[in-house]
Amino acid sequence: MRLVMTMTLLVGVLLAFMLSPCACLAGKESKAPDFTLANLEGKDITLSELLAGGPVIVDFWATWCKPCIKGFPGLQELFEKYKDRGLSVVAVSVDSPKSRSRVGPFIRSKKYSFEVLLDTQGRVAKKYNAVTIPRAVLISPGGEIACATVGYRPSNHEQMEKSLILLLPEKETKGGEVIE
Repeated sequence: MRLVMTMTLLVGVLLAFMLSPCACLAGKESKAPDFTLANLEGKDITLSELLAGGPVIVDFWATWCKPCIKGFPGLQELFEKYKDRGLSVVAVSVDSPKSRSRVGPFIRSKKYSFEVLLDTQGRVAKKYNAVTIPRAVLISPGGEIACATVGYRPSNHEQMEKSLILLLPEKETKGGEVIE
């Protein structure tokens, strides 16, 4: 009986965590594993180099994943809104080598301007525990995981943005006016 109660409690806690829109880890710093992956043009992109410019959102996705595709407009919106303040967005495709050929045409057809990387062997996805996609991870410039989401809900982007704002430098002001 005690085991059943303990298991029920554990399942409840896990479900609450998984269903929460954003698991923000303030005060529980967790280092993001560094990685290098090729982009669509074959150029190697390294996370630690991107972090030198500011926070990074790493989004694990696949062309066959409908919730992943639904989340892309929100990612593009965040990227456009905050790229001038140092935000980088990298969409890490976990498409298999067979379906990898669909990635570039899809991204180009939608005119997404964030970086797209290829993880056809799933090695980086495994490091980030991206067993369920979409999985988005906000990483601070110091390399700590600040927020992580699983699945797609519009509220995920809202919560991600709230966490992101805390990591961005203040906008410059001149004479009390904000310089855009």
